[in-house]
Amino acid sequence: MIVGLTGGYCAGKDTVARFLAARGLRILDVDSLGHEALAQKADEVIARFGESVRAADGMVDRRAIGKLVFSDPTALARLEAIVHPVMVKKAEAIAAAHIGELVINAAILHHMGLHALCDAVICVTAPLPIRVLRGIRRDRLSFQEALARARSQHKVRAQCNASGVDTYYVRNRGGAHSLERRVAGVLRQMQREWSSGPTTGRYSGPTKG
Repeated sequence: MIVGLTGGYCAGKDTVARFLAARGLRILDVDSLGHEALAQKADEVIARFGESVRAADGMVDRRAIGKLVFSDPTALARLEAIVHPVMVKKAEAIAAAHIGELVINAAILHHMGLHALCDAVICVTAPLPIRVLRGIRRDRLSFQEALARARSQHKVRAQCNASGVDTYYVRNRGGAHSLERRVAGVLRQMQREWSSGPTTGRYSGPTKG
């Protein structure tokens, strides 16, 4: 079984990924594939965006490119056109070879088309003000930078709703303990529903927790 894990910027999906890993599920971190793709396509990215995104080691400065693309949708689309095909190809190869339960952890799971590899999707949600504050603290961003990153992923929930894949929502508005309880509840629900056979294509709606 392959489960997609997604959510907006700083919604808490990486925390959920850690909970799932602790329960024995294998996690495929698509962000790490992005780092590999940036390294693989460094010359092309620098040629496209200029020397300002070159790091001291000659590779792409992820912080510099992030500041550039998250405030400019056109620039973001150009970067995605370079690195996403590499990332998708790597994810597809890992998914094809997996044994057991695999979680594909990707903020823009649907935008990249990776939901098509999944039997079900967990979507982590949190209010925008909370996500912005988390971004300021976690990534040491200004308010405007954190808000831009959060807004750049504003279609995540809509894409979850329209994906045609079983979707389970986890609301992350409290502390780690309450979030872990909700994740455990989602896993129990998934196990109950899958014990009678897969139901991919039926939208399960928001999960209580």
